[in-house]
Amino acid sequence: MGFNFKSNGQVDHHFQIDSLLNVCHQRGIFNGNALVIENSQIIYSAEKGFSDGSKTKLLNNKSIFDIGSISKEFNAVAIMILKEKGLLQLDDKISKFELGYPDWSNKVTIKNLLEYSSGLPVIDWENMHCDDDIDENLKNLSTLEFEPGSGYLYSNNNVFIQRRIVEKITGKTFNEFLQFNVLKPLGMNNSVIDHQYHNSDFARGFNSDGVNDDDLELKMSGWVCPTIEDLATWTTQLMSCKIISKESLYTLFEAYSDESQSALGTGKFLGDDLIIYEHHGSSLSYESIVHFNLQDKSSIFLMTNSKSLKIGEISDAITHILKDEDFQIPQKSVYLTIREKTYNDAEEGITFYKFLKSSSFDTYNFSDKWELARLSYKLFEKDQNDEAIKILELLISELPSESEEALEFLGSRILSENQVEKSILVYKLMVSEYPTGKSYNGLGDAYFKNFQNEEALDNYRKSLVLEPDNEKSKEMVLKIGKL
Repeated sequence: MGFNFKSNGQVDHHFQIDSLLNVCHQRGIFNGNALVIENSQIIYSAEKGFSDGSKTKLLNNKSIFDIGSISKEFNAVAIMILKEKGLLQLDDKISKFELGYPDWSNKVTIKNLLEYSSGLPVIDWENMHCDDDIDENLKNLSTLEFEPGSGYLYSNNNVFIQRRIVEKITGKTFNEFLQFNVLKPLGMNNSVIDHQYHNSDFARGFNSDGVNDDDLELKMSGWVCPTIEDLATWTTQLMSCKIISKESLYTLFEAYSDESQSALGTGKFLGDDLIIYEHHGSSLSYESIVHFNLQDKSSIFLMTNSKSLKIGEISDAITHILKDEDFQIPQKSVYLTIREKTYNDAEEGITFYKFLKSSSFDTYNFSDKWELARLSYKLFEKDQNDEAIKILELLISELPSESEEALEFLGSRILSENQVEKSILVYKLMVSEYPTGKSYNGLGDAYFKNFQNEEALDNYRKSLVLEPDNEKSKEMVLKIGKL
């Protein structure tokens, strides 16, 4: 288990944060830059670790990081800047901008793009190598995954089209628009757009074995890579409504559902007022998080070039420190440690897992169900379905009381990505281990999406035997009966 620490209001927050990050760096779960602000004052700023896997050059406050999905904020804000100038409306269909896309462009609105509710599929990165490839693929896309506004799918095609709309309206490349309308006016002079490996300040991503990521092939342009101070400038100005209006800002926090991401990550409201904004991003071995508390007037910025999947937990610990509450130092990720062995041989990975649990129990987190669930998901991505199920069986044996939730989430997510056969495998396991109305309903959904109506009907009926008030199962029984 992790170490619990008693917070002492008399102890300086700077000292406590520094102690936390020192231990995290020693544990190998934080190599990066940190910045913490309270009441408009920087109370903590530090660099922990190295600029690349050789570990010969230290990070500094001018180090530039890939911030992953946080960079998608820039295209969303660019859209709102143009809206405020009267150059577009959020209910405009994208066909209005004459980008050359098929008939589905007559149904997709800009708001659909911002909320990832367009029905556009995920990008096939294996076969896409540049902006032109993505554009050509969209021009040949015949059908959407679902009717615009009827579902949610986190696809970078939405981001790509937003950037093309900005270009079409302004007559500038998206990168030029950002430089002249956002980065320079805000004084973000140390930020760059897209990876610049020749730049000595650009931090190289590397894994836990000290191996640098390969140079990222620029498959899609327009990604802002800032220093940590520039990221703090962007966020502070954005949350202060100095880039776009409060109305525009709040619009960007509108999401398709409570479970889905907005254009700005996650926003928590109290009544009509935004009180907390948080956004997490990752790319290759990079990972960043922003936590901005408008009530407490505090903000936390963390950027790493050696992903540990613990940056959210580190941010949570700092939040507890700022509130003079007890906090826990995160443990290392089991998933990251065993995944390579598991990709080669699931049994080898499981054996290594058990070895770590017996030899290093205090160092690793064995109580988090999402560690093994994430590994299973990655194996499904690699079409290693049998191995993915073995990891889920390990999860069930290790954390039986918590695994049902993980299986339900995994089955639902894979089904939403139209990996129907894989979803059926997950739900079959869920039904065998947790025969509840919820699990039978999930298996029914997977069979129905696979056009196996008889099997779907059978599972919906089983769901209703266990949960007679399951409205979803009732609805689906009636729907199939009318087919």
